[in-house]
Amino acid sequence: MDYYQDAVIFVTGATGFVGKTLLEKLLWSFSQINCIYILIREKNGKKPQQRFNEFCSHKIFERVRAHCPQRMRKLKFLAGDIEREDFGLSNVDKKVLCAEVNIIFHSAATVRFNERLKVAARVNAVATWNLLEMCKDMPLLKSFVYVSTAYCNPGRKYVHEEIYPTIPPVDWRFFVSCSLKIPDEYFDSLANYIKGPHPNTYTFTKSIAEQIVNDYKSQLPIVIVRPSIVTASHREPYPGWIDNIQGITGIMMEIGKGSLSSILGDKDIICDIIPVDYVVNSLIMTATRATLGRIYISNCTSGVSNPITWDRLGCLTLKWSRIYPTKKVFMFPYFRYRKNFLMHDIAVYVLHYIPALLMDLITLLMGGKRKMVLPIAKKFRQACLAGKCFSLNEWIFKNNSRYYFEEILASGAFPCLYWNLKDMDYEIYIRQFVIGIQKYLHQERFRENAHKWQITRLDLHLVILDKVIITSSHCRLYWSWIFLHVFLSMLLIFFIF
Repeated sequence: MDYYQDAVIFVTGATGFVGKTLLEKLLWSFSQINCIYILIREKNGKKPQQRFNEFCSHKIFERVRAHCPQRMRKLKFLAGDIEREDFGLSNVDKKVLCAEVNIIFHSAATVRFNERLKVAARVNAVATWNLLEMCKDMPLLKSFVYVSTAYCNPGRKYVHEEIYPTIPPVDWRFFVSCSLKIPDEYFDSLANYIKGPHPNTYTFTKSIAEQIVNDYKSQLPIVIVRPSIVTASHREPYPGWIDNIQGITGIMMEIGKGSLSSILGDKDIICDIIPVDYVVNSLIMTATRATLGRIYISNCTSGVSNPITWDRLGCLTLKWSRIYPTKKVFMFPYFRYRKNFLMHDIAVYVLHYIPALLMDLITLLMGGKRKMVLPIAKKFRQACLAGKCFSLNEWIFKNNSRYYFEEILASGAFPCLYWNLKDMDYEIYIRQFVIGIQKYLHQERFRENAHKWQITRLDLHLVILDKVIITSSHCRLYWSWIFLHVFLSMLLIFFIF
């Protein structure tokens, strides 16, 4: 029997990157679904109905609106807020939800690494507990899919598809109780004392959430999907689709603009990235494994199947950023990985802060209205430091669930899905990713032959740098970059000696 036949689905975090991509895939490929409920809260003075109307007009749904617009009517919203008790649902909406829902995809979370502990606890842990309690009143529920993270066990080198106790041991009931009762400021001050080896409040509270989910396995059919670093889509809904600048996407974007010259990280370790469409396919297939008494877990990762190092990711990003430069580029794209904190900080001040300060001074002197660059450079430095744990450390994520995916796909149960990670060519994928950043984040029109620096004759003024050919149209930017680096180096030597 078709698992999704006449299914009523509830998706939390629907306005997030993974949530939107999941909704689009369900609407596009699963016409047999009855309806999908999403939660919409009031935000920035906009009512839930207004936000829902805008959401349905989002560009991610373009192919659905163009080819099967009637399916958009299957998308229904409920006014509520995930941070409130019972999600802030009205009694009527709660009864409808409990009476009809068959499958839940719980992807709502705050993914900010430097989020305050109270906020992270409320969104990632307490909200999960509230939803699980609500699920006990859902007689038709056959699958609860919890979207966790592969990095919720940072104290372990090898991470298998099982639930580990938190390090240090934390009673989730006590943690939830404290997060609800202790004043915000005092509770936030406890973060460094209780999160142990966790690099931030995000991984810590996601680990707590897994403990909560595990305690409900005998009452509810639950599965867990643990994505690693979620990146732009490989195929669907469009190659290179991306709509946020978090994590690696923001780094790649700044590399392409030439505003990033140093990254704190080890270039030789594996960078475990996973395209968002593979995450979505994993969610849809893993949902079918839900059963009472046992939690199946899927480490949705690429490190075992098709690894890529930080060095190769950086080289490919540089290559395609130079071949297809963004219109927002203001410095020649080039950077280096540095493992030494001191050397990295020196590079940041010399190559990031000083140029940003000079640009801001020029803007002020010329009376321009351009946004100040120095505050952006400082903000981006803090973001990079928040993610340094992932660029300086390596984990091995065991992924036995991929055999289940291969088996279910071979059976023909889901002809609209795929899981061919081994066949993914990073040369092609990173090219799509770089173009996607320009199209969907920079909002630039991209045409294959009109937008890239072309090489028409081999006897043009060529510069070979890191095995990437740069044409004469690129030389001015390149020599400006060389001059700036030499000038700043000489300036630093002058002040030191």
